[in-house]
Amino acid sequence: MKPTDVPSIQHSARQVAIQVVANILLQQGSLSTQLARHQHDVASEHIPLLKELCFGVCRQYPLLNSIALHLLNHPFEEKDMDLYAALLIGLYQLGYMNTPDHAAVNETVEACRILNKDWATKLINAVLRRYQREADDIIEELEAMPSVEYNQPKWLVKRFKKHWPEQFEQIIEASNAHPPMCIRVNESQVSRETYKAQMAEEGIDSENGQLSPTALYLRSAVRVNELPEFDEGFSSVQDESAQLAAHILAPEVGEHVLDACAAPGGKTGHLLEFAAAKQDQEETLDLTAVELEPWRLEKIEANLERIGLMANLQCADAGDLDTWWDGAQFDKILLDVPCSATGVIRRNPDIKINRKPADIDELVTIQKTILAQVWTTLKPGGHLLYATCSLMPEENEQQVAAFLTSHDDAKEVPLNALNPVLNLASGVSVSHGQQLFPTIKGNDGFYYCLIQKNIV
Repeated sequence: MKPTDVPSIQHSARQVAIQVVANILLQQGSLSTQLARHQHDVASEHIPLLKELCFGVCRQYPLLNSIALHLLNHPFEEKDMDLYAALLIGLYQLGYMNTPDHAAVNETVEACRILNKDWATKLINAVLRRYQREADDIIEELEAMPSVEYNQPKWLVKRFKKHWPEQFEQIIEASNAHPPMCIRVNESQVSRETYKAQMAEEGIDSENGQLSPTALYLRSAVRVNELPEFDEGFSSVQDESAQLAAHILAPEVGEHVLDACAAPGGKTGHLLEFAAAKQDQEETLDLTAVELEPWRLEKIEANLERIGLMANLQCADAGDLDTWWDGAQFDKILLDVPCSATGVIRRNPDIKINRKPADIDELVTIQKTILAQVWTTLKPGGHLLYATCSLMPEENEQQVAAFLTSHDDAKEVPLNALNPVLNLASGVSVSHGQQLFPTIKGNDGFYYCLIQKNIV
């Protein structure tokens, strides 16, 4: 039975994890998309295990894949990618979880039967039991491979070394780590220090972020419903680097603002919160958020409802102006373009599986088109903040350099031009803009460049 044939009823976490991982291996969607689609197929109490299996396999894929290929005489065919997913999950349990070895092996063998592929039971059993016996020797033999040594695809290792030799070790270490839980305090509702104290009363310890004045890092992750007044919009989960967008753009009430490529919507909400925190009149921020995927737009709508703020939501391609733009130019634009997400691998570890070198060139073309089109919607004198969660110069400073060369009406301005008190000492100032790198217990990798349209 193919992974996509599993009916949407309550299954074990392992069955659904096999389905999710197989679909990722078959390039049928990202980990976040697959989990959003399938996590309701398991009982709520089993969702943490489902996520552990799926995130774990993706995070350790370079090593697990190398081990599996070393142990198999022949790779599995595409039609048996569900079996390969089951094998990777079994190897992950043996190497990284507290599951007893015999249980990990037996459960994986049983999964073959559930998939109606009894012929594979002996093969899977033999492979896993051999790994039990020879794990140390196998890993020692494979560690000479760059993809295994650094737990990243070989092509990414080469690019990181080429572009960021001084930051290489930091990038690798942070990209392989579990990300910290960072929240954004809604300062239109409560100050950061007051909210920090409220969390402390609930036994939730936190530390102030050093880049964003609205960021708090939790020393231990908690469920969002444990955060004080989360349902009332007092806080949101958002990485500190991503929080900088609103602080750099500094929207003010009465301004006409665009959040292009808005999903997952964290920055949309923050832009509104930022303006609302300074509001001393009835006027509000006039914000339009554009997102291509309907299901992502629904998530943005739900988040805005939770924080009690409103935006004009448009389901469209931001680069296709005829489908959404009414001709009224914007004062400020946040353009967080689709990118390789190489700065947030730890949050999206499936990048280790499905991101390919050719993707960078395709994304650069998409970014160039969107940037050129959205630029026409900006007022003379207005500001556009170009942003990515990428570490690739082609998508960042080189993209901006090409744009500035081809647009006489554009000029780069300092990132704190609209918010002089903002501290942006982190990361590296590149030829255009600022490159932030992922840190173990801190921010994700991100890129920002602020561009102003000349008044002719």
